[in-house]
Amino acid sequence: MSARRNVLGGGAVALLLAVTAAVYSTSGDDAPKATDTVTYEADYPAYRSLGEAVDEADAIVTGKVVRSRVEKSWPKVSTSGDPMTNPQAGLSEEEARQVEPVIVTVSTVRVSKVVSGDVRVGDTIEVSQLGGAIKETTYREINTTTLAKDGTEYALLLSAHRDAPYGLINPEQGLYTVESKGRIRAVSSEGLTGVDTVDDLRREVGKR
Repeated sequence: MSARRNVLGGGAVALLLAVTAAVYSTSGDDAPKATDTVTYEADYPAYRSLGEAVDEADAIVTGKVVRSRVEKSWPKVSTSGDPMTNPQAGLSEEEARQVEPVIVTVSTVRVSKVVSGDVRVGDTIEVSQLGGAIKETTYREINTTTLAKDGTEYALLLSAHRDAPYGLINPEQGLYTVESKGRIRAVSSEGLTGVDTVDDLRREVGKR
């Protein structure tokens, strides 16, 4: 069984600002065995160049996942504004209280290199992404590749959020795998062009 949900009409970064969370384990013998699928569609900002993406990123790092958890996350709800950009606009207070939570996976990443941002090598940071498995249901966002705890080293272009985990600047242009000799590969065909190595990112930051 599958279902599709539009989770946000405007920039999806705000969606990742969890205010309440119920945590479920996703490892070990008690890991959920998902049989149903819910598909999210989220709107994210897109960047026309590597320079635009670097300017947007609050931190750029490489690192590996050391653990992860799945949470129910309730977005902050506002009933004001333009219905074209805010799906909750015009709802009554009671209707607003019935807004469903979204499912996110929060990965803890140990930082191996810092290209930019207020982060140090050896720090652990949390990165939130849409999707995850809870009980018998898998939730996935159509453009999101979830960080894996399998030894893969990632290059991450991150947005910072107050009192919440980092998020990628967007799922396709903000996530790369690190290969031999510092080469990086976008996880999506929509990844940024003109960036082949971690040093390319560092040089672009140096131009700012």
